[in-house]
This record gives sequence, structure tokens and C-alpha cells, in this order.
Amino acid sequence: MKKKILFIQLPLLDNDTSTQRENFPFAGLWLSHALSQHSEGEFWEVVPAPAKWDELDNANLIQKILVSGVEAVAFTLCLWNVERGLRIAGMLRKSCPELFLMAGGPEISEDHPFLLEEPFFNALVTGEGEAVFPEILKGIRIGKLPAYDNVLVSGSKGWNRGSKPPPQIDLASVQVPVAMLRECIKVRPSVYVETSRGCPLTCTYCRYHHLQKGVRALPAEAAAQRVQELRAAGAREIRFVDPTFNARADFTGLLKRLAEINTDRKLGFFAELRADTLTPEQAELMAKANFVEVEVGVQSTDPKVLRAIRRPVNIAQVEKGIRLLTGAGVKVTLDLMYGLPEQTIDDVLRSIEWARGFGPNISIQCMQTLLLPGTDLRDQSELYGMKAMPLPPYGVFSTSTMSEEEMTRIEVLLHDSIELPADPVTSRFTGYRLEGLFKEQAGQNRCAVIIRGDDLNARRKEICQMIEQAIVREPDILWQFVLCSEREEPIGLLEAMIETIKKQPPHLLDRYASAALFDQIASRRIFVRLKKGCKYDAIWRDQVEELLGRHFV
Repeated sequence: MKKKILFIQLPLLDNDTSTQRENFPFAGLWLSHALSQHSEGEFWEVVPAPAKWDELDNANLIQKILVSGVEAVAFTLCLWNVERGLRIAGMLRKSCPELFLMAGGPEISEDHPFLLEEPFFNALVTGEGEAVFPEILKGIRIGKLPAYDNVLVSGSKGWNRGSKPPPQIDLASVQVPVAMLRECIKVRPSVYVETSRGCPLTCTYCRYHHLQKGVRALPAEAAAQRVQELRAAGAREIRFVDPTFNARADFTGLLKRLAEINTDRKLGFFAELRADTLTPEQAELMAKANFVEVEVGVQSTDPKVLRAIRRPVNIAQVEKGIRLLTGAGVKVTLDLMYGLPEQTIDDVLRSIEWARGFGPNISIQCMQTLLLPGTDLRDQSELYGMKAMPLPPYGVFSTSTMSEEEMTRIEVLLHDSIELPADPVTSRFTGYRLEGLFKEQAGQNRCAVIIRGDDLNARRKEICQMIEQAIVREPDILWQFVLCSEREEPIGLLEAMIETIKKQPPHLLDRYASAALFDQIASRRIFVRLKKGCKYDAIWRDQVEELLGRHFV
């Protein structure tokens, strides 16, 4: 009988209920294909995690895993799920010590601030996993794990890294056949496509150049053929995940083929690229192929800052490339950052004004600098006086050239400017009708708790205990505590509920600058839903809205 392995990719949680959440199981599909091409594949059966598992809380997800009958579980760990993944791995280890737990993904790094502290995982893989993954499964089966230099193995004396380089990967051979993706496309018609690996840049805040030297790309015809097959299988969006989409010699040829394939424009394309190397022909071809949105990383317009982060960008050429795209009708999202080395608030404001100068076809993102594990910038943080959150998202809150007050000023600007989209904020916390409420359904990772009664203040202690117990029981999910008030309850009840929530360790969402710099909470919020037919004092309603709006995002 074959052994069974399950892939788990925990989703990004947010408060937005208006759109469908994306969690394309990229790693699981690619590694499953790699296993099927290896001799070890005859000994293992891949158990896919159903898409509906993306909605489960920790307790229910763990129960599903435990009854699945698998011998091994492979986690994909990213910035947004590493804490939750580690917590789930620890609970699985306690419940089923014989279960083999492994993980890969961008969070795996030997300088990680907490991942390696607890030996919940048996093995961790950095970088590309297709070549070593089947060998790890073979090691599980025969009792001897491989000693590759990109595999960390947990032992009695800590973590051990091998010395043998992993086998080379042919990018064409690891492409998952479209036949394997058909069921996934039915559920998720937005498909992630990889046509190259590696990045020509060596930016200090990024890790790509450490994990992959140089750029390897599928030939243009092979990449185009893959897109054509995905389109025929029902894909409606193609999101190219290449770090720099135009970092290939045959970029123009690829665009020509995409335009030919998508003459009816039924596919929408998304990609991230360098604007400073773009030609007029390439911009026109991107519009013709129906690139719905292109993301361009600029980060700063200050040459001193760009030198400090090792980003060799000619701003005049970047501007030319952006105007080529917008002139052709391609929407551009322009990325800026604040909190970079040598950066001042004046530089950030100048960069924002420069970006605004492109007009309405530009969407501007101004993002907090993050000290990601495994990056050069994390090693250089003391040099630049960087103070950052020790836990994800590792956001920088001050540097030797920017104070926390100046960082807050930038976030205020993002909140107040329509053309500078910040994280979603709650439109209203109290009213007869409230938008964006979660379902009142236990077992989900976004859950509303409806608290009803005609004298809720009399139950103040009980309500606060219930809130505390809920968060302690499921600290990784998003909570909404909704008072269905039939009268004007004392403000003190709400203040006690707020105090109870603030006593709990912050959730990941609460550590992003949009919440943390204002001492607000995004993950566990309180609402007051007014009862139809009841009248409430306008001053009381204003007080409730002001109080909740001050403490919650």
C-alpha cells in the first residue's frame, strides 16, 4: 500500500468579504508533478487538500489532517502563514508524533527569528524543491534522509544542513501538465504561471538573488504554448509569477505569441517587470495581448537610496517606460517603499508626487519596508539604525533617517488619499445594517460571534470571558464580536470588551503599519448592530462609532 502525503498552503486572511480569496496551490501542484516523474512516485500517493479547507479554523483543519490517514504533511510557509503554520505543526506533532512534517517556501532561512526554535518540523527546504522533495520522501521510507545543502534536518542536537548540492532542475521538465490543473482551474480560474526563475537584480530587501543565481527561462514558444493550453482548459486570468517578467532575451517574441493566442482578449494577463528596459514595440504588444495590469517596482527616486539598496535604476528611463505602457492603455501599479536605508520623509513625499504626475492610469502603492529573513537588508539593519517588528511582517518602524512619527505621517497620507490605496478599513462599526460581516458559523477562520440580549451590560463579565476564550482558543483566525443591542448600552461595556481584546497577543494583521502605527486592531473587531424598530440616541450612536473607529481598523 502506498504511503500518503498531504500538501498544506494556509491562506492569507483579511477582512475583505467582497471578493473571492486566492490561494493557488502552486507548490503542491509542482511538487506533486516532480514526484510523479521520479521513481519514488510509485511508493507515494498525493492527497490534495480540498479548497474548502482554506476556510477552516485551526481545530477543524487539524482534525481533517489527522483523519486523512497521511504519513507526511508538507507546508508552504510564507510571511502571512508562518506563525499559524508553526502552531498547527506543533499541535500535529503533539497529537501524532509519528507524522513526518516538512516545509518549504520563502520563509525558510537559517537566520529566521523563530522558525528553528522548536523542532516541530522534521525537515525544511530552502529554494527550489522539485529535485530534493522526492529524495526526502525516499528518505522517510528507507529511514535515511538526504544530505543536500538546501535541506535542514531536525536532529537530537538541533538542525543539520547537508553538504551535497541538489540535482540541477530543468525548468521545462518541472512544468505541471495542464491536465493536472483542470480541476484546480474550475475552482480558481486565476492561474499562476512561471516562465522563468531568478532575477537580474540584487536588491538588498529581496531574497531572489540568494536562492537563484542568474535567470533561467522557458523558450518563448514553450511558454506561449503553456498559456494556450491553460486558456483552452478554462483559465480566465494568467498571473505571471516571474520576479522580473521581461528579464529574458526573447521577451518581444513571447509578447507576439501571447497577442496571437489572445486575439479575442478572453484572457487577462498580469505581470511584474522593469520599466527602464521596455521598448515602444513591447508596450504596444502588451496592450494588444491584453495585459490588464503591470506592476513596476521603483521604490524610491533618490539615487542615494537606490545605491544603498543596490537597485541600479535610471529614473528617466523608468519614467519613459511607464509612459509607454500608459500611452498604450496598460494599467500600471507603481510600487514605492518607505523606511529604506538613507531615505528621508522628503524623499518619500517627492517620490509620491513624482508618481502622481503620471495621471489617472497609474495606481500607486507605497509600502512599509520589511526586514525579510534571508535578505541582505536584514543583516544591514543595525548599520542603518533600523527598528523593526521581530515577528511577521517584520515591518521597519524607524531608521536613522526616518522617525516613527514620520512613518506614521506617511500612513496618514495613505489613509487620506484616494489614489494611494491603503489596507481596507471598516466603513462603519454601528448601524442597523453593517457591511462586511462574517458568517456566524463555528469552525471557520473568519467568524462572527453574535451577542444578543436586552441588557448586555448585565452580562459584561460573561461577554469579556467569552471573547478572551475565543481568541485564546483560535488566535490565528479573524473575529468579529457583534453586539445586537436593544438599548443604549453603557460605553463602559464596549471599553471593557476592547480592553479584553487588547490584552491578547497581536495578530499578524495588527502588526502591519496601517494598524500598528495607530495602535489599532484589524483582526478582532467589535460591531454594534442596532435592532430594527428601536430608536437610539444620536449622541450615543456617535460616541459608539467614535470609540470603535478609534480602536479598530
